[in-house]
Amino acid sequence: MKKIISFILILITLNTVGQSVDTLKPQSVITDATVFFSGAQITRNAKIRLKPGKHLILIDKLPFEINQQSIQVSGIKESKILSVKHLTVIPSSTIKDKKEKDIEAGIKTIEDRIKNLKSKISVYDIEEKILLENSNLSSTETTKTVAEIRMAADFYRERFNEIRQDKLRLAVELENAGNTIKEQYIELNKIFAEKQRAYSQILVLAESEKEVGTEIVISYYIPSAGWEPFYDFRVDDVNKPLSIVYNANVYQSSGEDWKNVKIRLSTSNPSLSGEVPVLDPWYLGRTPQMKKPDQSGNMSGVIKGKVIDKDTKEPIPFATVIAEINGNQAGGTTSDFDGNYTLKPLAAGYYNMKLSFVGYQPMLMSGVNIRPNQITFQNFEMKSSMVEIGTFEVTDYKVPLVDKDKAVMVGTVSGLESGRPNRSSLAMTTQVRGASAPKKVITTDYISNTLRTEVANLEYVIEIPYSIPSDGQDYTLRIKESGVPVEYVHHAIPKLGNDVFLMAELTDWSSLNLLSGKSGIYYQGTYVGESFIDAEESSDTLRISLGRDKSVTISREGDKEKFDKKTFGNNIREVSGWKITVRNNKNSVVRLIVEDQYPVSERKSIQVEQLGAPDAKVENTTGRLTWKFELQPGEKKELNFSYSVKYPKYEHLMLD
Repeated sequence: MKKIISFILILITLNTVGQSVDTLKPQSVITDATVFFSGAQITRNAKIRLKPGKHLILIDKLPFEINQQSIQVSGIKESKILSVKHLTVIPSSTIKDKKEKDIEAGIKTIEDRIKNLKSKISVYDIEEKILLENSNLSSTETTKTVAEIRMAADFYRERFNEIRQDKLRLAVELENAGNTIKEQYIELNKIFAEKQRAYSQILVLAESEKEVGTEIVISYYIPSAGWEPFYDFRVDDVNKPLSIVYNANVYQSSGEDWKNVKIRLSTSNPSLSGEVPVLDPWYLGRTPQMKKPDQSGNMSGVIKGKVIDKDTKEPIPFATVIAEINGNQAGGTTSDFDGNYTLKPLAAGYYNMKLSFVGYQPMLMSGVNIRPNQITFQNFEMKSSMVEIGTFEVTDYKVPLVDKDKAVMVGTVSGLESGRPNRSSLAMTTQVRGASAPKKVITTDYISNTLRTEVANLEYVIEIPYSIPSDGQDYTLRIKESGVPVEYVHHAIPKLGNDVFLMAELTDWSSLNLLSGKSGIYYQGTYVGESFIDAEESSDTLRISLGRDKSVTISREGDKEKFDKKTFGNNIREVSGWKITVRNNKNSVVRLIVEDQYPVSERKSIQVEQLGAPDAKVENTTGRLTWKFELQPGEKKELNFSYSVKYPKYEHLMLD
């Protein structure tokens, strides 16, 4: 109501000074979206025609959660922008429009038809019962001829068949009518959800000196969007380069779909404060004062689950799900055809979850805890009812019993931290490395895109328009593929298992502009697992595990010839030896790194003597043994090491 009064006051003020104002309500469309790890900058255009004089331009039905300070208005050639005002509108009208009335009338017609169909089926049931009760010949009727019996049997058979066929036809019609009603209710709920959705308006007061046809461009920031990088690492053969496929999961739940929008993916963080931090004096012995946490420390969470019928347990599609915090709407979405919903990102806090669907009692669950960087799983069961909209079934949020110490069932949420660091040639200090020849990286763009590097941030400009629905789900953009020369090395720790792992080692990987994110590993066309790229890794070499390579075998067994155990007074001296056998069954040369260990003692009463490990590098402080070598195709190699341990009789040691 206050927003409407503000709007009226603007008009009254303009009229009192003798100015006639032309109010325009152009249809605007989203043309560009710069998506950050958390949030998005939206740009929308609207075509307008201005006559000489002042005009009030109303851009309507915008996302409710617009950041007011982020609003920018441009365009409007040969005109002056006098003022810009942001309003929020919370609908309260229950007046039904013609389309709603037509749908409800259609539903009433179908309901009457359903009653008629059920009535016909019940009549057939009665007739069928009467026929069954009179189908048995009485034991006193001994005078009936065979022909009469046959005639009676034919009559019952034909009539029963007619009844069953008619009942089947009516049952199909009844099922179709039920499905039609369900579709009508879904359509009615879409209209209701749109009418009840809170939204924003932007009012622009402009003055034009002459008649002109132009565009108005409006941009603003919304928090209900984001993107997460992830990669595919593919290796077809160890003699070929590593293929890195850059992907992005983009999501948004702003309340309006993005249709054919040019998308930019940015690593910058608009929520970070632009002020330089202040270093206060450090007084020894004085208790430091606690400071208010910086805005950049806020992290987001996710709520997801299913909306179902409380009695039938069937999913409810297109149910409206709204999250409110401190009396303000923080996000909203609708369930899909299977009743699933997702709302992200949501700032950490306690939320009231409101659900509504035409034909069901509205539901309110209070105190749902959204934790930072975690997923809250919450299903909702709605009760079928003809209760008027506005009466809510109130349900208290219950802490899942699977985790009594936490207020949510949680899962890892990657990429929702505000200000995710990135690794780029500009964002990191150049590291000194040994001289090496430059390696050629071959890149294929799957999406026509431009990579921009601004200050310490990366920005992918996607030239092809994309559509991202407002449902909080991840939509994958495959950006590009790079062929990167790497060193392939096999790693094995036979003490822990007889598996040999193939690793790809990337040197000078900062030039690849990789961001922290998940990665899928594919070796020779087979998915072998998932990994995580840490862009903050300070090492010059990035190592990627490509899984187990069964064509290289390794085994470890005790060397019986070296085993010895003797007693000297109160002490025991025990000698152990181990034999490691490696075989290359591939048709190419492989590089191998094999690790094992000597025991290490921290007590004087236990003495360890290293008796030898030919060709191995030994770390005395940790006892780690490392062999590095190459194996030719079909070659077999044996590694040996041994040690002795002297310890008191009363000790019981495991010398494996």
